[in-house]
Amino acid sequence: MKRKLIKIGNSTLLLSVPREWAISNNLSKGDEVEIVMDQDKLTVWCDSRLQKEKLVLDVTEFREMLARLLYAVYKSGIDEVEIRSKDPALIDKIKSVIYKEAAGFEILNEGKDFCTIVNVSGKIEDFHNMVRRLFLVTLTMGQESVTALRKNKALENILYLEQENNRLTTILTRAINKYGSYGFKKIGPIYFIIQELEKVGDQYKYLAQHFHSKGKKLALKPNTIKLLEDASQLLRTVYEFFYTFNPKKVDEIREQRNGIISRASELYAQKLNEDEFVMLHHSLNICTLAFDLSTSIFILKV
Repeated sequence: MKRKLIKIGNSTLLLSVPREWAISNNLSKGDEVEIVMDQDKLTVWCDSRLQKEKLVLDVTEFREMLARLLYAVYKSGIDEVEIRSKDPALIDKIKSVIYKEAAGFEILNEGKDFCTIVNVSGKIEDFHNMVRRLFLVTLTMGQESVTALRKNKALENILYLEQENNRLTTILTRAINKYGSYGFKKIGPIYFIIQELEKVGDQYKYLAQHFHSKGKKLALKPNTIKLLEDASQLLRTVYEFFYTFNPKKVDEIREQRNGIISRASELYAQKLNEDEFVMLHHSLNICTLAFDLSTSIFILKV
């Protein structure tokens, strides 16, 4: 469907909306609609369209996967969910799940075997700042992990930072699914970057869980901790590449990644204890996840 732009005054351009669309959404003169600008596209929304995203969900059989299911529903952009369960205990569990990470979701009403959850928040105005915040939280997890391990201190704060990482990624992925790319050239690459940063956060969490639970002096050689430090530095270089897109950073990323893999191979050939194997495993995972971000950055920036 094509529309011609009508000029009003010296600079204003007017675009009409299809009459059928206005009628089907009960729109009339003076009503407000929301317009989202995305590169060469304009998306026009009205409240009636947004309120149509509802879902009825029976979670009786999910149990251990309940949290993952609800986060998927939240990320998809659904605005209202009627959740049913034959097990009343699951309804109580749902409350703790949504309050933990599903920002904007509130329980509207509930009964013995059901509850209705609605989204009370709108479009994120500071989306780009939240993406930067996600990067910085993840980078802080790396810095604090290295410092704590070198001082043989507990990594408890890493677990709190990982919760913030999860909260941010959940909000951002929902925003993309609901409102589009927020000015990025492509939805896929920025969605991938956000998801990968969540996975990097998980790697730091697994390290924290392993070493925090030991309750004794850690059996780590300095060169294994250095590998984690280098993997975290690679993530920082990728972060800088994302915001500056300096071609020199490309070679830096490649060299850092190759150096980490080479040193990890040398360490694996040595006699390592359990702690060192765990350290190498997660350091390599962080290295791989960070390096994989570079392709998505190319797609966004080139």
